[in-house]
Amino acid sequence: MNSKLEMLSPRPSGYVLAAVSGGADSVALLALLREYARAGEIRLAAAHFEHGIRGEESRGDARFVRALCAAWGIECHVGACDVPALAAERHVGLEQAARDARYAFLRRVKEEIGADCIALAHHMDDQAETVLMHLLRGAGLRGASGMAAREGDLYRPLLAVRKSELIDYLEEQGVDWREDSTNAQADTPRNRLRLEALPALEAAYPGAARALCRFAGIAAREDDCMAAQTVAFLGKYAERTPVGLRLRTAVSGVHEAIAMRAAHRLTGLDAAGCGMICALYRAQKGRVMLENGWLAEKTGNGLYLMRGDVRFDGELPLAGEGVYDLGALGCVTARVCDEPCRDGGERRVCVSADAVCGAVFRTRRAGDRIRPLGMNGRMKLSDYFINRRVDRPMRGATVLLARGSDVLWAAGVGLSEDARLKSGESGLELTLSGDVTPWTDEEQTEV
Repeated sequence: MNSKLEMLSPRPSGYVLAAVSGGADSVALLALLREYARAGEIRLAAAHFEHGIRGEESRGDARFVRALCAAWGIECHVGACDVPALAAERHVGLEQAARDARYAFLRRVKEEIGADCIALAHHMDDQAETVLMHLLRGAGLRGASGMAAREGDLYRPLLAVRKSELIDYLEEQGVDWREDSTNAQADTPRNRLRLEALPALEAAYPGAARALCRFAGIAAREDDCMAAQTVAFLGKYAERTPVGLRLRTAVSGVHEAIAMRAAHRLTGLDAAGCGMICALYRAQKGRVMLENGWLAEKTGNGLYLMRGDVRFDGELPLAGEGVYDLGALGCVTARVCDEPCRDGGERRVCVSADAVCGAVFRTRRAGDRIRPLGMNGRMKLSDYFINRRVDRPMRGATVLLARGSDVLWAAGVGLSEDARLKSGESGLELTLSGDVTPWTDEEQTEV
């Protein structure tokens, strides 16, 4: 096999769908992949997407790719879209609309033919442009990492290869390619970087593109390390509650960089929004409205990240044994018991069956009162919540077992003396579950 195939890193495997525009980069990629296919190491298909932006020139690209694939015996899929119309309809830029439409087409073809990955022809010069562009926008380590060789179903095996090397390879092989006239116009930020900034950097600092890509590799490794630390921090301190996410206060403190990453992972907000979350996290208390409908509130027990109030509307009558589903507020399981449960805390209690006859599950209402265990008199439920240090966001989402305005059990908070199971009485064991659950990495916000 040709030594030039060492250009592909990592090596291809399985069923590969190559995205081919007709330009030198993608044609070189297809030629290299073709060698693996001819050796029986991979299955190969090609896909070309016509954006409807360059008129006859882009239609010529499609014809060129079809003919090339036919000559090489490669299955070819061609799609088209009126990207300018799509951009106007979605109120996005032309580049964004073209990218979205292209990737949607490629993934559709991938699914239809059962390919394992989509091979893209991004090379070292593209990586240098991407890293520089991200840095100029003020990106952190993730942006500075540029593009990954493997990213989900995307496969970029040419990131360690200069474009000039790809052109040399095609010329050696006697393979033609198409030129996109728009690439020679410095009318977009990326084109200006490619045509003006990077050549100037290379003139001042020979090897600048390779250095930027080397920096991207370092940034990627360090980003992976910090990402792992962030996941570990969230796994220890973050949880899902009925009102949203809660980040318990880290007793030993947390580095600002990890806190910022945690805030971004949970909410997807930008640096300014995450900075506000981190400042609030370190405060004693407070509330702040953030973008995208997020509300952050700091209490004595931690930081809540919410998107509106969560309540259980209506009432759910307690009718003996069974499971009572209260939606986001959790589930209460009731079963017959003969004696008070031990070590159940306030989430598992035994109540007098007679005392709770006719009671309903609901959330709090004006005028609610409770007779705390061991007390003769009643007190306002609001005062009871304060005394029991129930966080303000959780008060409206606490499951109550009540009859009229008398609260018999505030789930997870405390039992009323009126509902206590006494010796010789028939009892029901009530267990609250599912209202507070640990955060898992699968729940991360896409960033």
